[in-house]
Amino acid sequence: MKLNVVAIKIWLITFGITLLSFVITTIFYGVFYSQQIKDNYMNEYEQVIINVERLALADPHFLLENIEAINDFHMHIDFALLLDDTYTPNDEEWLLPFAEEKKESMENKPGIMDNIDSSEPVQIRSDLVEEYKTNIPHVFHIQPTEIDGEDALFYSYGDLSFLVDIERRMTFLLTGLIIAHMLAALYYYMYLKRNVSEPINAMTNIAFDFARDDFSHQLPISGRDDLSELAMAMNKMGHSLETNRTVVKQEKELLSHILENIETGILYYDIDKTLLLSNPVGDLFVTQYQVEESNFSGHDKFVSVDEKLNEVIDTKSSVEFTIEMEETFYVVTILPLMESDSNDLRGLVVSTKDLTKEHRLDRMRVDFINNISHELRTPLVMVQGYSEAILDDVAESVEEKKEMAQIIRDESQRMNRMVNEMLDLSRMEAGYIELQKSEVNLNSYLRNLLFRFDNMASDAEVSLQMEAPKETVHQMIDKDKMDQVFVNIINNAIRHTSMTDKKEKIVTLQLLKEEKLEEVVMIVKDTGTGIPEDDLPYIFDRFFKADKSRNNYAPNTKGTGIGLSLVKNIVEAHGGYIEVESAMNEGSSFIIHIPMNQED
Repeated sequence: MKLNVVAIKIWLITFGITLLSFVITTIFYGVFYSQQIKDNYMNEYEQVIINVERLALADPHFLLENIEAINDFHMHIDFALLLDDTYTPNDEEWLLPFAEEKKESMENKPGIMDNIDSSEPVQIRSDLVEEYKTNIPHVFHIQPTEIDGEDALFYSYGDLSFLVDIERRMTFLLTGLIIAHMLAALYYYMYLKRNVSEPINAMTNIAFDFARDDFSHQLPISGRDDLSELAMAMNKMGHSLETNRTVVKQEKELLSHILENIETGILYYDIDKTLLLSNPVGDLFVTQYQVEESNFSGHDKFVSVDEKLNEVIDTKSSVEFTIEMEETFYVVTILPLMESDSNDLRGLVVSTKDLTKEHRLDRMRVDFINNISHELRTPLVMVQGYSEAILDDVAESVEEKKEMAQIIRDESQRMNRMVNEMLDLSRMEAGYIELQKSEVNLNSYLRNLLFRFDNMASDAEVSLQMEAPKETVHQMIDKDKMDQVFVNIINNAIRHTSMTDKKEKIVTLQLLKEEKLEEVVMIVKDTGTGIPEDDLPYIFDRFFKADKSRNNYAPNTKGTGIGLSLVKNIVEAHGGYIEVESAMNEGSSFIIHIPMNQED
C-alpha cells in the first residue's frame, strides 16, 4: 500500500489521542477504586460491627437468642460467639462458630491469627495499618462480654474479597474502554485516510496514467470540497479520449468474438505474405495444408496457395478455388484489401470453408445414383427382353415360356428387395422400427442360415464353415431382421472371397457365448480381399462403397451401398453393436455383439 506524509501524520495524531485516552482512563479508575470503593465499604463494615457490639453489650440475652439472625444481617460480615473467655478451635464449645470457608479466609489475613486467642478487646482494620495494605482489606473485632454471669467472646469478621470480582470486572471494563478508544482512533484514521490520503494518491496515479496515454480510469467524486473539484476537472480532461478508446475496444472484442466462433477460416496477410491474424478454423486449415504440401507438393494436381496469393497481389482482384486434400475438401477465397484514398494494396484476406462433409455426401450421392441405376438397369433390361420375347412368341414351348416367366419373377423380386432395403433404412434412421422378437436357438438358426448359401458358395468355389459351442445358445431376436443382417454380410463375404487367387477360400460363421460380458457374439470371418484402411471408418455409412474394391473388381460388384448401413441399424435396434476388423489381401471379420438379457 502506498503511504504518504499525510497518512503518517494522521497515524501519529490518532495514536497520541488513543494513548492520552488510556492514561486518563487508568488514572480515573485508580482514583475511583482507592478513594470511593475501599473507603465506603470499610467504613460501612466497621460501623455495622460497632453497632452489633453495642447491642451485645447492652442486652446479652438478646444477642444469645438472636445470634443466628444477627449473623445473617450482612452478607459480607460474619459473627461468632464463644461462651468462654479462652479461644479454642473446637466448634463444639462455640455457640455459633465461623463457617469453614471463613476460617480459611481468616488464616490468610495478617494480624488475625496472632490476636484470635486474646481475651481482651481487639480491633483490626487493615487499610489503616501500613504493613497490611498489600492484602485484601478486612475488619476483625473481638469484644469480651458476659452472659448470665459467665464470660463470653463475641467475634466479628468482614473482608472485601468480593472486590476481587469487582476489580476483574473493572479490568474488563477498562480493557473494553481501551479497545473502544483504539477502534475510534482507527476509524478516525481510516476516515481521514479515505477522504484525504487516498484521493491524493488516486489523483497522483491518474496523473501518471495520463502521462502514459491511458485515459480509461476515472476519479470518484463525493462532496464539493477542493479535492472533489480537482478530481472533477481531471475526469473531464480524460473523458473524451476514454470514450474513444472504449469504442475501439468494443469493436475489437466484437471482431475477435466473431472470428473465434464462425465456421469459416479467416487468414490476414500483409503485402509481404506474412500471416498477421488468424482464427482457430484458419489455423487448422494452415496446419492441414502444410502437411499436404510436405507430402504432395510435387503432384500436378496440387494447388499452391502461395501462387494464388501472388496472383491476387499482381491483379488486385479476388480469386476463388478449391483444395482437395487427402481427408478434407476446402473452398478458398482470397480478397485484396485496398487503401480507400490511394488504391494501394494494404493486405490480403483469405477465407476458407470446410466442405468435406458436403463433398463426401455429394460423391456418395453420385455413386449411389450410379449404383442404383446399374442395379436396376440389368433386371429391367431382362424383364423387358423376356416379356417382349413372350409377346413376340419367341418362346415356342410352354416350358420356355415358364422359364422366361421365372426369370422375370426373379428379377422383379431382386428389384423389390433393393427398394425394400432403401425403405427399411429410411424407416430405421427415422426411428420407425418395430422388432418382433422371439426366442431362437442360435445354433440351429445359424446352421440353417449357412446352408442357404451352399449353392452360391459352391459356384464361387468358397468353403463354408460353422463354429459353435456344444451347449445350445438361446437368444431373443427378430428372426426376419437378423436374416437381413446375415444375408448381407455372408453374401459380401462369399463374393469378396471368390475374388482372391488363394488356394483356401473360406468363410467362417462363429457363435460365442460370453458369460462374463453377458453378451452373445456372432462373427462372420472370410479370407477375401479385405477392406482398405482408409475406408474402414465409413463402411457403415449409407450409400458408401469402398472405391478401391469397386475399381479393382468392378465386374463382380453388386449392391447399392446401403446394405451395411441397414445391418448396423438392425443390430443397434437389438441393443447391440457391430464392429469390423480387416486387412488388405488377408480378409475381414464382422463381429456382432448382442446383449443376453434383453427386455422384450
